[in-house]
Order: sequence, then C-alpha cells, then structure tokens
Amino acid sequence: MAQDLILAIDLGTSYLKVGLIDQKGKILKSERKRLKLITDSFGKAEHDVNALSKLLLKTTKKVIEGYENRIAAIVPSTYIFGIMAADSNGKPLTNLITLLDTRSRAVHNEVLEIFAPDEIYSRSGMPPTFHSALYKVFWLRKTFEQLRRNDVLFLSSKDFVIYLLSGKFLSDESTASSTGYFNTHRLDWDDEILERVGITRDNLPSIVPALELIPMSNEVRSFLRLKDNVNVAAGLYDGGAVALASGVFDEEKKAIMNLGTTAMLRVAYDKPVIGKGEIVNCQTLYLCNGNWFIGGSVNNAGSVVAWLKALMGPRSIDIEEIVVEDNLLFFPYLTGERGFSFGSDSHGVIYGLEQRHSKTDVVLAGLEGVAFTLRSMADEMRGHDVSFSKVVASGGGTKFGIWMKVLANVLKTEIEILQVDEPALVGSALLGSAALGWTKAISSAYRQVESGRIVVKPDEYLADKYDAKYDRFLEVLKTLYLRK
Repeated sequence: MAQDLILAIDLGTSYLKVGLIDQKGKILKSERKRLKLITDSFGKAEHDVNALSKLLLKTTKKVIEGYENRIAAIVPSTYIFGIMAADSNGKPLTNLITLLDTRSRAVHNEVLEIFAPDEIYSRSGMPPTFHSALYKVFWLRKTFEQLRRNDVLFLSSKDFVIYLLSGKFLSDESTASSTGYFNTHRLDWDDEILERVGITRDNLPSIVPALELIPMSNEVRSFLRLKDNVNVAAGLYDGGAVALASGVFDEEKKAIMNLGTTAMLRVAYDKPVIGKGEIVNCQTLYLCNGNWFIGGSVNNAGSVVAWLKALMGPRSIDIEEIVVEDNLLFFPYLTGERGFSFGSDSHGVIYGLEQRHSKTDVVLAGLEGVAFTLRSMADEMRGHDVSFSKVVASGGGTKFGIWMKVLANVLKTEIEILQVDEPALVGSALLGSAALGWTKAISSAYRQVESGRIVVKPDEYLADKYDAKYDRFLEVLKTLYLRK
C-alpha cells in the first residue's frame, strides 16, 4: 500500500501524545504518556531532556509498529515558552524548561530596564512576560556562567523535537514568533532585541516555514524502520495545530479556543495587530499561510481547576447549576499571567470571601475568573476590529460541562465544542497533508476531517448577570493590580 499515513507528535507540559492519522483526519492508533515534571519550591518546572528523548522515540516506534511502510511524514507540535540550552553538537546543557517555570520572574524588572517601554511588544507582537523565551534566556545566561559562551544554542521545546528527529537546528515560524525576540513584521529573528539580551542569531536555530519538509536523521529513521523518503514537516506550535483542526480558515470568522492546562482565544488575521490596552495587550503570533493568530493566551486555566480539586477534594468540582454570586471574585493568576500589562507581577487573589461561601462557590468563581480573563482578551480583539461570530472550543476543559456554560454566558457567544480526539495531532496531520501536496491548500485541509459539533448557547438571563459581574471583576482587578 502507498504511503498514506502521517505520524503526529504533540509534546505538552503534562503529556506526550503520538498518533497515526489517515488522510481523513482519523486517528488509527495513538499513545498518551504522562510526563514527569521536575519541580521545586522556587518555581522550577522542567522536563529531563534525555528521559524525554527516549520516551518520545520509544512511544513513536510503538505507535507506528506494523505501519512503517505507510508513513509519509512526521509532524510535531509543542507548547510555546519552553527553552533549553545545548552545545553545538546538540548535547543538552540544561533540562527543558517548560512554560510553567516561574524562576525567570526574578529578572523581569532588569529586562525592562534595557528596553524602552513597549519596545519588545511593538517589534515582536508579544507583550513582555517573564514566561517567554526572551526572559528565560536572559535568566539562564545571568544565572549560569557556562551558558554565556558563544557556541551555546537556545532551543525551544519545538526546536528540540525537530532536532531529535532530524539532527538539524531549525525553528518553525509560529513557535519562533512566541519567543519575544522574533520580529513579527519581518518573520525573522530581531537582531536588535537579541543584542540587548546578549545573544546573536548564531545562538538560535534557523527559521523555516511550517510546510518545510526536513530530512530525518539516518539514526532515527533506522530506529523507527521508516523508508528513506520520510521527512519531518516543521509544523506549528500546539495552539496553531488545534486551530487547523478547528477550521480557523473557514469563511465564517471563528475564534479558536483551547482549554487545557493553559487556554487561548485567537482569530486568524491577515496582518499583525499591535494593540495596547489598559489591561490587555493583543498577542500577535504568526500562524501560517500569510496569517497571524491574534488574541490572547492565559497561563492559568485547567491548572486552576486541578489546584482547586487537589485543595478541596475531587467532589468540589461537581457543579450542576450556575448561581451567579455577585460578591465573590477569583483572580486565578497562580503562576503570573502572560497577556496582561501587569501579568509578570500578578498573583492569585480570592476577593469577597465570606463565611457563608461554600467550596462550590469558590470553584465556580475560579471557572468564572478564567472566563472573565478570556473575555477581556476578546473585548480587546474586537476593539481592533478582529471580530468573530462564534467560538470553536477544544481541549480537556470542554468536557467540564458547567465551565462551557459559564464561558458561553460570559463571552455572550455560541460555542461549538469540537468533537475531534486530540485536535493538535489532527491539525498537525492536516498540515502534513498540505506539505505533501495531498490537499490543494492548507486553508481547506480541515474540510476532510469528519467530526460532529456540540453547541452551547448563552442564556440571556445569565449573560446579563455575568455582564454586571464582569464589570465588577474589572473594577476590582484595576484596584488590585494597576495601583501606582
């Protein structure tokens, strides 16, 4: 049989997912492996690079067993804001520092001292946040003298996977656009930003388009028992891959929401948007196909639910009915926040807590807090004419029915829940189809996916109640976080 399958890999902070996918977006076989996160009380959140490499290759080999001759390409996706250091031979000098790592918060003020106000944002499209690779590289070089050498390479989580599979130091445009030292207007590394951080483009991989086909390394090809003509497609970051599976390029303008450990709400747009509001700055990532991905991502989403569940017990999240409690507000910024003007200095706050409040009240307020944060980003997008008529949602959080009802009412928008297992894997497979020429255009690739939709509509009464509570949320937020 001809080579008609794509192997997709999605590296997350909590799980590694590998899937074998046909040309209709159907997952024929997959594996999901829990990842061990190395943490400490100082904000460390890392993956062991050597252990991760072995797990990724072993899991990939297991998934493709029996299908080796049908694999046409491998397409990876990963989370943004991951970073590691390696030498010129690819030997790891650090672990893979994940987006959940908060140690670079320590250099936030120092970084801002070497850049003019808004300079990073206006050039890169990414608001200055300690979560970004820019801050992590600055922190690593300041903390570890050996990482100041000229031959040290700084690789994103995606760059690491591409190197593991191909032996080449390359970065796809979408992942590179999240670093803070990428110029979103030129789609290239920004040499001036790099100089002030203390590195050059020699310390970084070369940038390639998402559809670039990269030859696999002979060693990995032999280990996986693949044919000689199997390549690695550069691919997208995980949110971009989810967007492809969600129909982001459809004629009907859709906002793409992914609700996992973190969350995003973004719209494809034909130019970058640099828009600075009092609270929210539009985040401009590059997607592909001459489109940018405008909107926002939040660091604290499913992780907040997990924290509440661990703190209050698993039954605490069993909520059947929405009761809008006007006085209880939850600002869920447990690990800082990336999209806000004050995000690097933010912490979690429960405001208005009284003796009468129950665990259920607190949990519901937590869900609302994430929803209000996403609404602030939606309002900022709309203020820059980046509009949308509906939201297409995916991710583990969509299985939490009460949360979807809260989101529909807070956003005052119909939400379609995408009925596709592992949309990041499917989206990567669609990109692979376009790279291989199986589909005419990447913008139409999603139409070959067979999927249903569950629709959650806002309730007029609850939407009005949440309008009032959202105004109160913004009022208190400004008092807490915008005080001079």
